[in-house]
Amino acid sequence: VKEGSELVTKTNEGFTQVAESASKVGELVGEISEASNEQAQGIDQINTAVTQMDQVTQQNAANAEESASASEEMNGQAEQMKGIVGELVALVGGSGGKVSSREYAVGRERRAIAAPTKRAGGKSLTVRKEDSPEKVIPMDDDFKDF
Repeated sequence: VKEGSELVTKTNEGFTQVAESASKVGELVGEISEASNEQAQGIDQINTAVTQMDQVTQQNAANAEESASASEEMNGQAEQMKGIVGELVALVGGSGGKVSSREYAVGRERRAIAAPTKRAGGKSLTVRKEDSPEKVIPMDDDFKDF
């Protein structure tokens, strides 16, 4: 009976150790599960951030393309305006279409805006006094109210 009692005590201690080990394994599995959930949340946050960065990048690319297109169009319009101003100056100034867009008519005399002293080809820039615009383009009574 004494030997049987000792065996039961040893067996009980063995089962207690197994139960403690099983409890520790359960805790470790719980910690692993919690860490996995945290990692999954972190990965979701990273995916969301990458998606947002991709959207911003695409929007920036679209804006850059729009800006480039608008700039190109504006450059074309500026070139057209430059030509129109040159033609208008030539018409008002009476120089037969040989007026640069840097010249314009002011009051009764023609002046140059920041005109270089030499043109391409080494020719000097000459600023001539012309007739007043009123003499070049007569304004009769039909245009006075315009």
